[in-house]
Amino acid sequence: MKIKDAIQVLRTEAVFGRTPSGRSITDYAQNAIVASLEDTKNYEMECLSCKNCSLIMSGLLCPEGCPNCGSKDLTIEINEINEIANGE
Repeated sequence: MKIKDAIQVLRTEAVFGRTPSGRSITDYAQNAIVASLEDTKNYEMECLSCKNCSLIMSGLLCPEGCPNCGSKDLTIEINEINEIANGE
């Protein structure tokens, strides 16, 4: 999934300080989410989702793993993003 397709989820994470699964977001991850939103030139890049905490953000900002929990278990397969965003 591209960043442009996950803008609403990224904004929701930034506003509420929570991942789609409800876990809190660290200040470091919060700053990374804001940077993802502000970097409009890279909206065509892939998003990543952490399999541990469910954080969704730009893959460009996750070279060392999840900026929220540190997990290295990340995926680009974000199929249920609409279900998560809609609370299903």
